[in-house]
Amino acid sequence: MYKQFLLYDGTPTPVEFIEGVLGQLFETPHLIDELYCQLIKQTSYVKDVDNPRNLRYWMFLLCLIATFTPSRKVLRYLKFHIQRSTQRFSGTEMYKSAVYAEGLLGAGVKQREFIPAREELKKIMFLRDMPAVVQCYGGWNCKIMVTPTLTARVAVARLLSGMGIKSKYNKYALFEKHVDTYKVIEDHVLIADVLAKFERKHVGEECCIFFKLFAVVEFNISSCDPLELVFLYELSCEQIRRGMFPSDKVSLSELAALRLQYLHGDYSPSKEYKVSDVFKVTVPKQQERRPSGGTLRGLGTLGKGTIRKLKDLYQDTEREDEQLLVEQEEKAKATIDDIWKSKNGLSKGAAQQELLKVVTRWLAFGYGIFNVELIDTRFREKELWLAVGHNDVAIYSRGKSIPLEVYTYDSIVGFGATEENVFKITIEGQSPLEMTTPDFLEISRLMKTYISIMVRRKQNNR
Repeated sequence: MYKQFLLYDGTPTPVEFIEGVLGQLFETPHLIDELYCQLIKQTSYVKDVDNPRNLRYWMFLLCLIATFTPSRKVLRYLKFHIQRSTQRFSGTEMYKSAVYAEGLLGAGVKQREFIPAREELKKIMFLRDMPAVVQCYGGWNCKIMVTPTLTARVAVARLLSGMGIKSKYNKYALFEKHVDTYKVIEDHVLIADVLAKFERKHVGEECCIFFKLFAVVEFNISSCDPLELVFLYELSCEQIRRGMFPSDKVSLSELAALRLQYLHGDYSPSKEYKVSDVFKVTVPKQQERRPSGGTLRGLGTLGKGTIRKLKDLYQDTEREDEQLLVEQEEKAKATIDDIWKSKNGLSKGAAQQELLKVVTRWLAFGYGIFNVELIDTRFREKELWLAVGHNDVAIYSRGKSIPLEVYTYDSIVGFGATEENVFKITIEGQSPLEMTTPDFLEISRLMKTYISIMVRRKQNNR
């Protein structure tokens, strides 16, 4: 590490050099204290504190502070070094770096999960915050300034304040959006780490930070804040689009037409849209194809020819499914367009109200809906919906509006993932409810959020 450290003086690409060293420290954390000591030594007792070499080492030190926390002994020494620098060299360029370092330590810098993004390193070196864009519904973008210590909790609070939303119990959150999937960013997570993850792990992918409702506790269409109503409305439309709202095709087509009226106004053939943006088109499951006699005999011995036949059979099935999907989308579009035409003259606000009147009738309105597959056989179906709400957790048959079973939080003894993709809910006096789902972490986070809100409400009502 020391030999490599000496190369820093002559490197023409300091950002890339620092990035490489920080990457090595993730693999060899026992060297973090050593590098801190070297940088403190290089920036101590310097005659000309504003010479380029000294300022360069301060840049390195700032990047290190923003990424790793040293041991307690070294941290005390680091704080003393920074305090001494600010007291002795007020008004210098180095003083600005020392003040910035003091701010990072004072804000309680945390151990990073990823090497900072290259853009972040550049901003830290020149004592600036990094601009970032948070996406929202309707194509809205919010610009936020990201520091190495900015957490998701603080970012959400700033966004709510900027939008003027004063929601007492409904919880908003930031999400990692990957194409069409959302993963909630927990309150303690650093926004800079999320951006770094996008750069390091999701190169070339369509990723962004998205702001929306996470947990719905209170809603009243008639008295709701107009902006909060938009978030409730968009959450409902998202569930409809994903096929997570129980209704027949005609009613769902009606809701899709109302959505289009809200987005585009009166119908016109020139107004193009994707059916998948407003309506979940499903293809009926193909019956399992088997060769003659229901066995593999019709394919002969398992040689090269058999494998080719199986591949052809699979490709034919895939092509049939694709063709069937196109046909279903065309039929759905024709139905939606006919209903949309009948909405001519309906205002944007009226279209929003009509859709909300329909969706709020469902008992699970505002709940988080997840596709799960039950492991036991207590219900007829295995493929179900798990609805997580502010008072209870319910099990629904997919596409049905009446719950098969409802469990209040008071009756739930415990919950959590027993292994990857397996979620377990322990209910008092009943056998545990075990299910497989890729959303096990999201379910757990949402349940914990609702329980904490419920506890807070009870304490406030005492």
